[in-house]
Order: sequence, then structure tokens, then C-alpha cells
Amino acid sequence: MINRIFISMVLIFLMFIMSCNIVQNEDPPELVVFSAISFSDVILNTQESFQSKENIKISFSFSGSQVLASQISNGAPADLFISSGMAPVNYLLDKNLLVEDRIVDIASNKLVVAIPTEQSEVNIKDIQYLLNYNKIAIVDPEYAPAGMYTKQALKNLRLEESLAPKVLTVPNVRSALNYLETKNVDAAILYETDAKSSNKVVSLDLIPESSYNSIKYPVVVINSTDKLDLADKYIEYLLSSDFKDILISYGFNE
Repeated sequence: MINRIFISMVLIFLMFIMSCNIVQNEDPPELVVFSAISFSDVILNTQESFQSKENIKISFSFSGSQVLASQISNGAPADLFISSGMAPVNYLLDKNLLVEDRIVDIASNKLVVAIPTEQSEVNIKDIQYLLNYNKIAIVDPEYAPAGMYTKQALKNLRLEESLAPKVLTVPNVRSALNYLETKNVDAAILYETDAKSSNKVVSLDLIPESSYNSIKYPVVVINSTDKLDLADKYIEYLLSSDFKDILISYGFNE
């Protein structure tokens, strides 16, 4: 009788251990975040701490915001989207793909002219100096809001037509930065934060912020997500003082 009780207790204990292992071996839930490539450095800084805090996995996809919005509209699996402007967000709103009460601005930026560091001693005080360059990289407005802001600024500054023969359009700000770093262009119009991320270029504050719409980074929730609670927690983190400190360290404004 005692042996039977002992054996039963051993079996129950083994079943308990096996059930614990099954629970431990389950994959953690995954939160998929699509983000503007200009926000990639700062957002990757959140990955490890948030994953550890919430015991989840975060996956990121980076590209031009309009490209990402198009991918989402075509069924790409995303839970959250961080855009570098409202145009891609409005595009998704028009298609009824967003949770409308979860659209929150988390950062801001501005446009600058970037040139190679070896030209930093040249005394450039006016945006008209761009006319002296042979090739200038700007972002294609069809692919990312940076291009929309740039087009708007050049038009308002009456430089769009005169610079047109010199312009090389690229898909996103990181591509524009790469062209400048590799000396394939003489200058580029970038977000200030992207110019500051490279020690091969310097940024010139030549573009009046009044010449283009305010550059905001909204985070939105895709309405097909089945992880709304996790999405809300991530947005809450992006609004926290800890994240604001990270933003400032990368040159963003709140």
C-alpha cells in the first residue's frame, strides 16, 4: 500500500515538472512594429528593455513610411506602425485599417542640409548655396514623408525648379545619407537626427521650419492586431520619461 502511494506521488510530481517545462518552452508573444527608417536607431534602443520587462518578443520592420503603409494595406502582419508623418497614417485611416483612438505623437524632427565633414569650414549661411552643387540627394515623396516635406520646402523657397536638374531622388533618408557618405552626391536634405547619426557629414540649419509642415512621428495601432493590450503597453512606454530621455539623446524633440 505504501509503495503504491509513493509511486503515485512520484508520478504526480513528474507530471507537474513536465507541465512546467511545457509552459516554460512556450514561445513568448510577439509584437510586430513597422517603423520609419529614420526612427530605427532610437526604437531599437527600446527592444531589449521592453522585451525583458513584458516577457515578449518585439520584431521590427524599417523602411520609408509610405512604403510600410502600402505593405500594411496589402496585408503585411503588423501590430503597430510608427510613421515620420501623418500622410501614411491618413492613407491607412482612409482604408479603415487603424484603431482610430490610438494615434499618438511621440517625437518631432526637422529638415537640414547635410554636407561632407571636410566642407564644414565653408561659410554657408543661405539655402541658395545649394545651387553651387552638382548633385543633391533628396527623398522621393512617393516613398517617405521626408520627401514630401523637402518638396514642400523647396517649392515655398522657390528652389524646386532651379534645383531639379541637380536632384537625385532616393527611397528614404538613410539612402540619402549613404549617398552623401560615399561621395556620390555633394549634399543631401535629411532629417536633423539622421545627419547627426553620422560622423562623415555635418548638418546645416538652412531650411526655415516655416517652409514645411511640422514633422511629427505618430504611433498607431493596426486594427487587425490580436495583441491590443501589449500594443497599449508599448505606446505607454513610448510616452514615458525613460523613452523621452532616449529621444533627446538621439537628437529628437518631444
